[in-house]
Formats: sequence, structure tokens, C-alpha cells
Amino acid sequence: MSFMRWTSWWPRLSPRHFSVVGLDVGPDACRLVVLRGLPSQPDRVCCAERLALPEGLVAHGEVLQPAALGVWLRTYLKASGCQPEWAYLGLDSACVSHHLVSLAAGLSPDDVAFQLQAEVQSILPEHASDVCIDYSADTQASPVGESRYWVQAAPRLRVEALQRVAQHAGFKAVVVEPRQDAAHRAAQSHALLPNRAALAPHCSEALGLALRAWHDGGVNFLPHREGAQRVLGRAWWLGVAVCAMAGAFWAAGFAMLVASAAQSKQPPLADVAASARAFDRAQQAHTHAKAQQDRYAAQVRWLKAKQDVQSQSLQWSRVLSHAAQGVWVTSVKQQGARWTVHGEALSSQHAQQLVRQLKALDIWAQAPELAQLHVMPAVSATGWPVWQFRIEADLKMEAS
Repeated sequence: MSFMRWTSWWPRLSPRHFSVVGLDVGPDACRLVVLRGLPSQPDRVCCAERLALPEGLVAHGEVLQPAALGVWLRTYLKASGCQPEWAYLGLDSACVSHHLVSLAAGLSPDDVAFQLQAEVQSILPEHASDVCIDYSADTQASPVGESRYWVQAAPRLRVEALQRVAQHAGFKAVVVEPRQDAAHRAAQSHALLPNRAALAPHCSEALGLALRAWHDGGVNFLPHREGAQRVLGRAWWLGVAVCAMAGAFWAAGFAMLVASAAQSKQPPLADVAASARAFDRAQQAHTHAKAQQDRYAAQVRWLKAKQDVQSQSLQWSRVLSHAAQGVWVTSVKQQGARWTVHGEALSSQHAQQLVRQLKALDIWAQAPELAQLHVMPAVSATGWPVWQFRIEADLKMEAS
């Protein structure tokens, strides 16, 4: 069977490029990477530098003068020809604390956030400053009537200082996360950036921060949950307003028809034509309003799907990052619902133990299985035999 190829005369709209900056405020130096790319993946490294900052702006991983640092960065990036839109910022992992907190089951999202904030603040020493937190549900079985959460906390003063740096530099702060998480992301993203080899090794944390723009999962000490709830709320109210507007247009059109018919049993042709035109306009307005409502509903479903994917990513990445000794993950790939992990292990038992840990997560439509497991023909440099493995699974994906 052959198909005729039609040539469209309409201009094709190419996806819009955007650029992001990863700013790593480390204990020894401040590093910066600017990436440019499509929404699907980055395609160019615009800048990757260790910054020679004026004295007194940053000390031992802490920003001392946020406004001055932001102005300096804006001047530096402008001179470099880079104009990033969003900023992904890293803070010293040493100032981040980790907690496992149990709460009563069935709490609303607002109550969970409030209770976790209060619990973590009470655990910290009395002299500790106020903290920003981010959390995720624990995947292990909890006692009846309880829900457990993994919580990470960072000093609020440090988080807000990084926000002010981005504000004075002229771009929007999207994420503040630990430097260690960014380094882990950079190590696992070999295939995402084509010219990664051109980057200096000392910029790995800044690179991982910039790559967060193309990853859904991860810690974020900024109030991202409140922003997502505001988006959902605005979409719901807009949908209500659109429906009300559509109903008003329909009522107006019908009223005009009834009024026109009541004036005379045989109305003039001009009145009939005017009523028909009014009815057509009301119909068109209703169609447009319905399309608007459908678009907002699709946006709400898209945001919900993104949040579900982020929750799944947090769970499996936590298992991979805390895998037992003797297992090394070399790559993770997700294409749609299909999820694949490649790695190496000292024995087949180590690889099977990782599969059992992954199977315990309630995120799979098809549980993880060892699709490939074989010992390498040659031993490693240390003299130990190395097993290569591939784990495949299907994630739960809600229909949009």
C-alpha cells in the first residue's frame, strides 16, 4: 500500500530553545554552568567556569552578600553573552539534615507540610535557626494508622540568600538542592549531553544543577508544592468562569431568538437574519469557551502526571542511591513507561538483592526483572569477577 505525501504551505513552528544556569556554591569555590537546549534535552554548553569572585561575597559555601553577588553574576553573564532564564542553585550538603518522621495517616497535604515542619524544627537543637524542608513518602510498610516521610531540612537563611542572588542576577530561582544530589545526577547523565567531554571535571556539581531542568525528580527547598497548588486552583477557577461565560452566551442568544419571535408571527427578514447571526455568535463563543476549558483541564492532567512521575523518580532513585555494597549503577533510562537500569555487581546475588529492593516499591505496572545477567569474560583491575546486569520494568502511568 502506498500513501500520497501532502506538502503543507503552513510554516512549521520549531520548539523554542531556552537556557538555564547551574550555580554551585561550594565550600572551596563557586562554579557555574549555563546549558541551552530544547524542552526534550540540552544541546549546548554555553559556559562552564570556576568563578573568581571579589573577596567577601562568599565564604566556606555560604553567601555573605546576596545582592552584590547577584549583580556581579548579571554583569559576568552579560559579558559572556549568556542570558539564562531560570536558575538551579546548590548549597553545601553538610548543612542539610535528614529525618524520618511519622504522622497520623489521612492528613491533608497542607496538614502534612505543617506537621513535618513543626516536627523537624522540634528535633533540631534549640539554637538552630529556622529551616526549609522538602519531603517524600516512605515506601516501606508503616504501622496501621501512621504515614512515614523522609524529610530533608536546610537553614532558611541560606536558602533565602540563594533566592536573592538569583533575583538580583535577573533570573528566576526554580530549585535549591544539595550539591551532593547534583553531583549524583551529573554522574548518571552521560548520554544526555552530547559534548559533555568538553566540560572540566571540577564543574560536575554545577552541571548536575543545570541538568535538573531536564529531570523531574529531586529535592527542592523552595516552596514548589504551594506553586503547583496555586496553578491547579487557578485552572479550576478559570474553568468555572469559562463555563459560566458559555452559559451566559447561550442564554443571550436564546433570549434574542425568543424576543424576535414574540414581536410578530411573521417577523421581517432583517430581524430573522440578525437573530440568526446573534445565535451563530453565541454558538461560536460557546465553542471557544469549551476549547478553553478543555485546554485548562489538559494542563491540570499534565501537571498531575508530572507530579506522579516525580514521586516515582524519588522512590526508585532513593533505592539506587542507597543500594547495597557490591552494586554499581552505570545508567538509568526511562522512555514513556518503560524503565531500564544497566549496572555491574560483584556477584549475581548482589544484583538479585537490588531487584528485590526495587520490587518492594509500589510504582510498577510490571515489576522489575533481570532481563540480562552475565559475568564478564575478564576480571576487573582488582582481580574480582564482575557481573553485568540489565533490569527492566514498566512504571504506572495514568491515562491523560
